[in-house]
Amino acid sequence: LCSRCHKEFRLDPKGNVVTAECMRGESYFSCCGADRNTPGCCVAEAHVSDTLNAEALREFCPTPPSRGEDDPRNEKVYAMDCEMVYGVWGPELARVSVVDMDNKLVLDLIVKPHNRVIDYNTRFSGLTANQVEAQNRLFELVNDQSILIGHSLESDLKAMRLRHEKVVDTAVVYEINLSNFRLNRSEITCLLTDSGHDSQEDAATCMSLMLLKAKEDCK
Repeated sequence: LCSRCHKEFRLDPKGNVVTAECMRGESYFSCCGADRNTPGCCVAEAHVSDTLNAEALREFCPTPPSRGEDDPRNEKVYAMDCEMVYGVWGPELARVSVVDMDNKLVLDLIVKPHNRVIDYNTRFSGLTANQVEAQNRLFELVNDQSILIGHSLESDLKAMRLRHEKVVDTAVVYEINLSNFRLNRSEITCLLTDSGHDSQEDAATCMSLMLLKAKEDCK
């Protein structure tokens, strides 16, 4: 939706506004770039949206402040990954997994979505206790001084309805620095190949990739 006129509009893969004018040339799907004769790559019961309604924005809260120098959470580093399903008002948290620097699972919760689910997003979530409880359990592990690692972490923070500043996003790190990495390609390939659509595995992969980079940077 346009933030000014509130009308719907579409963008092509290059970010240009799609107008109602006739576009001459070959027809293709805007999602994947395939030609019009290609069978649909995704079939679902309903349309879904990543847009949160205004009420959901009021649910966001910051990670809790440190209780002082002796707070054991201050120097903690965790990797987090969430699985989402689609509800009638956008993405909903369904599972959250957190691993420590030893890739030990320290939190794994299945969460009951707040709104009616219209798509379980099984292709990515692997999914065929509510959000507040998930936040409280996470806050036992982290505060505003803890470091959270993840891949496209903004999606996970959105699902958790959290605001957190100390983050490391592997999507950003690798997009910017991948060509300069001297990491063993077989190690990276193994990690990425073994990572399925499972939040625990995905969190562990993010932690392993960042530990590999830190090790390489220290040489």
